[in-house]
Amino acid sequence: MSEQEDPSSEIPSFVKKYIPGVMRGLAWAKYSEEKSKGAAMKSEALKDAYTKGFEAALNAPMDSDTDKILKNTSESMWSQANEFTQEAKKISMEINNQKNKEERDKVLMDAKEAARKAGLQGAIAAGWEKGWKEGIEKRNSSQSD
Repeated sequence: MSEQEDPSSEIPSFVKKYIPGVMRGLAWAKYSEEKSKGAAMKSEALKDAYTKGFEAALNAPMDSDTDKILKNTSESMWSQANEFTQEAKKISMEINNQKNKEERDKVLMDAKEAARKAGLQGAIAAGWEKGWKEGIEKRNSSQSD
């Protein structure tokens, strides 16, 4: 069975009808799988952004205002994360206004995607900030040695 196939298709309909917990269990399993994929994706983005921030700090000119660079860059990154968050909130407010389940499901998926983007951007911003701060700290400590 491929990732795209519906696992509930292998369950006989009489089982689905008389044992409703089966479908709830499948929904929970799907949610858990999506959640773990999202967490792994954010973790990877956090590590990549940390590395980029760390390298940027080490390569920053010695006479540069590191606090100003940190402030400007992180404000820009967090601003984008906040925009994605606001978009997710706006979309999610429309879910219950839909006329049928199919339309609600589509809007729900749009809201999930917007929230996923917001979380990913937040991980990028946090990783870059941490990398930058540790890179500057390392650069400054190696200068004093």
